[in-house]
Amino acid sequence: MLINCYYYAPHNHTMLTEHIVADLNKMVEIGTDVVSICIQESQIENWHWKHIDNFILLAHRAGLKVHAVPNRWAGLFAGWLDGFSSFSMENQHLLTEDVSGNPVIKGEMACCINKPEVREYIENNLQYMFAKFDFDGIIWDEPHATFCHCEHCKAKGIDSSTMADRAFCTYLDHISLIAKAQGRDIVTSVFTQPQNDSLLNALIETVNIDYIGSDGHLRSPGHQMHRMKGTIFEVYDKFAHKIKAAGKKTFFLLEGQRHRDEDLDNYINNVDDAFSMPMDHLMYYFSAHEMSPENETIFNRATWNAVKKLKAKPGLVTAGK
Repeated sequence: MLINCYYYAPHNHTMLTEHIVADLNKMVEIGTDVVSICIQESQIENWHWKHIDNFILLAHRAGLKVHAVPNRWAGLFAGWLDGFSSFSMENQHLLTEDVSGNPVIKGEMACCINKPEVREYIENNLQYMFAKFDFDGIIWDEPHATFCHCEHCKAKGIDSSTMADRAFCTYLDHISLIAKAQGRDIVTSVFTQPQNDSLLNALIETVNIDYIGSDGHLRSPGHQMHRMKGTIFEVYDKFAHKIKAAGKKTFFLLEGQRHRDEDLDNYINNVDDAFSMPMDHLMYYFSAHEMSPENETIFNRATWNAVKKLKAKPGLVTAGK
């Protein structure tokens, strides 16, 4: 099993190096193999680039691999940091189009992946990122395969959301191959939103994506939160067998974000069961973000202890071991 820690974006802010090192050492101590960070479009070239470079250096020194999570690139992926893609804002003629041919200026403001300028942008970004930074892998976070009515989609015969999903996944497979061709052993992973069965069906037909799966909130099915997503237990039952039956490796992100103080007890009651589910690639959040300081400490310790128990589980083989 590959154990991956989602660390958001500490390299973006004024976090001291000694604090980052302490967190990285904690990840290693509890048995983590990989740390993943969000990469915004602008960070690759602007003054943030040195923060990224330093973080990768520190993580490698600690013995961790580092995976990039493209954040909002052309509006085509999620990632933790909210907001809109600068590329989408500056190139609204490249957005997905409605039946009248008008750009869809709402929601994710996703560009159409079948427009040549969008493909060129994504591929150039990807190649430049791997040339500039020593990443060990990439994670495609909730791809936004929007059904578009532009001339390029019509020329490809795309006339339904299902066909749009297939076309998107074919391209995702292509850029995953581009990532793997960078001269080192790049790991590629993707997870979809729990309700996106059509996209998952298309993803399991890909060749160049190593791990495929979904994400879900770590809570009981009956527990209500202020932001609701399917539970990790429900999505695991729904997707794990299908992925395995296709001969693919499973990947699940145990959603620990958006929990508040009133969710703490339910989280703790479920955390060990969630981390004990068999999978090939498990991703967890290093910390919560909407709790009081006291409860966040309890939340973090429960999470880290679950990782530590997983690491100590008899017969478990983790990456590089």
